[in-house]
Amino acid sequence: MLATHDSVIALDARVILHDSNMMDVDDEVSKQTQIIRPAIRPYPAQYEQHWLSKKGRVLLIRAIMPEDEPLVVDFHKRISEESVYTRWMSNMQYDERASHSRLIRVCHVDYDRDIALVALDEESCAGKNCKLVAAGRLTKMHGKNVAEFSVLVEDDWQGEGLGAKLLLELIKHGEADGLDGIEGIVLPTNRAMIHVAEKMGFESVYDKELNVVKQYFSYKEAAPTSKAKEDYDIQLRRFTCPINI
Repeated sequence: MLATHDSVIALDARVILHDSNMMDVDDEVSKQTQIIRPAIRPYPAQYEQHWLSKKGRVLLIRAIMPEDEPLVVDFHKRISEESVYTRWMSNMQYDERASHSRLIRVCHVDYDRDIALVALDEESCAGKNCKLVAAGRLTKMHGKNVAEFSVLVEDDWQGEGLGAKLLLELIKHGEADGLDGIEGIVLPTNRAMIHVAEKMGFESVYDKELNVVKQYFSYKEAAPTSKAKEDYDIQLRRFTCPINI
C-alpha cells in the first residue's frame, strides 16, 4: 500500500466476500469454512433491542460506542454517592469517574476481551437530551476462561428490572463466547444485586475477611433440573423478549 498526502493506492490487494450470515462465527466454524476472522472483532450490533421496563418505560439496549462518552459523563452526574460506593466499594469522586483518560478505556472496547452494554431512555432520545441510564460490563480475566461482571443502574431507574436484564444479556454473551463462568464481587449490603444474581443461577459465598460476597455462575455446572436453572429460564423468558416499536 502506498500512501501520500492526498491518496492511498493499493499496490497488491485481494478481497474475499462471504455471505453476511456467515460472519458472526466461532473459531470452529471458521476452520471448517476457511473464513478468516478479522483482527478486531466488529461492533456487536446483534445486542441492539428495545425493551420495556416493569414500569412501562421503553429503553434502547445496545453495546457501548466511543461517541457515548458525553452520555457517560452525564450519567455519572446523576448517580448517588450510595450507588457509587455500592458499585466500586469506595467513594470514587465524580472527577475521577468522568475523566476523559478513564472514559477512553470505558467507551473504546476491545470486543474480544470485553462487552459493555448500555441502556438509553427512549423518551429522552426522541429529543436532543438522550440519557444513558444503566450500564453492564463483562471483562475477561487474565489466565483463565472466566469473566468478571459489573452492573450499574441510575438511582431513578432502579427497581424496574433493568439490572436483571443487563445481567442476563451478559450471561448470554458469555455463553456464546465459550466462557466457563462469570464472577463478581459485591458488598453484603447490596442485597438487590445478590438476589438478582442468585435467581440467575449464581452461587454466593460470603468472605468474612474481606467483608464481601463473591458470586459465581458456572456454565458447566448449571444443571437443567436445578431450581437455579429453572429460575434462570423463567428470567430469560421474562427479560430477553424485545418489543417492537
